[in-house]
Amino acid sequence: QHAREFRDAGVPFIFDPGQGLPMFDGSELRALIDAAHAVSVNDYEAQMLCDRTGLNETAIAKMVDALVVTLGAQGSQLWTSQGCTAIAACEISQAVDPTGCGDAYRGGLLYGLAQGMSWQHAMQLGSVLGAVKIECQGAQNHVIDRAQIAERHHTTYGHRPW
Repeated sequence: QHAREFRDAGVPFIFDPGQGLPMFDGSELRALIDAAHAVSVNDYEAQMLCDRTGLNETAIAKMVDALVVTLGAQGSQLWTSQGCTAIAACEISQAVDPTGCGDAYRGGLLYGLAQGMSWQHAMQLGSVLGAVKIECQGAQNHVIDRAQIAERHHTTYGHRPW
């Protein structure tokens, strides 16, 4: 219902089904994708989304502005109607606790988009925040330091996000 209301009101939104994905059948998922501005999933969710809808990543990307697929330590993929772009993962010093990494990534992604960044640059910021998170025990115990994030982003991607 919310997706329909957003679509009807012209409010762009990102469909991020997360752990709720199994609640929807193929036709419901296709309707949610069709209403969305973009879709964001991890690799497991992407496979389930494709299996349930009968669509592949290319077909989903043609229905939205962007399909974001996170791949953990292998980075992420930006799927658009022009094809797939690989986004390298931000390197980590050590993996301490993966709990909350997807949320941290999406926080960076959403913040970047809200600041006017391109999909690719927002995904890079998401990767940096996911890396910061995985190096810390606990789902939300990591410290957000803008200067450190900017430096780490520069080291990984060759430019600062701000």
